[in-house]
Amino acid sequence: MPSVVANHLRHEIVEGRMEPGDRINVRQLGQILSVSAIPIREALRLLESEGMVETIPNVGAIVANVSMLELEAVYDLRLLIEPAIACRSAGNMSDDHRATLRKTLDELVSVERSGGSMNRFILTHRRFHWELLAPGATPLVESTLRRLWRISERYIVLTRETALPVADIQHEEMIEMCARHDGDGLADLVTAHLLLTAKSVAVLFGKNSYATESVSA
Repeated sequence: MPSVVANHLRHEIVEGRMEPGDRINVRQLGQILSVSAIPIREALRLLESEGMVETIPNVGAIVANVSMLELEAVYDLRLLIEPAIACRSAGNMSDDHRATLRKTLDELVSVERSGGSMNRFILTHRRFHWELLAPGATPLVESTLRRLWRISERYIVLTRETALPVADIQHEEMIEMCARHDGDGLADLVTAHLLLTAKSVAVLFGKNSYATESVSA
């Protein structure tokens, strides 16, 4: 039951129906979902660990603000992990898995062109990136990345319109790299893909560059 509550809140936050600073009314949420306060509090603790919610003394739980500090912390970790896993994945990827990756990208493009919900876009985008990395990942890597992705998705939403044209091209190029089993090329492309979002968000925060760009280049 806590997972149901957490997924509901993630959906509301990603879709923009709950904005940073909005208070989360436990009683009202319980009425909407027909649950007691206990699973709601467990869900809020989970979302707090993901950085989506924060608890303010004498106020309660609110939707957390996005911040440049959080962006840099999350993308620093992703830049350390994902290019290396992508390199290994390209070498390990079978034709069948690449076909699954192709199908997932086709679904993502369909969601984009049909103007599907932000939540559907996010879920399909997440699935594409997991299929890209899965052949080179371990269960520990998967659990770590899924947590980082959930935090990242609030920032991806902010840059969907500006970064999407380039991101779409990069997604296609990723599949081409996998077909050639070009691990180094895929690692470089994943790095560029992550920096695309990070730098786009940095601009929204009034920054001219992303702090760790030089480290990962």
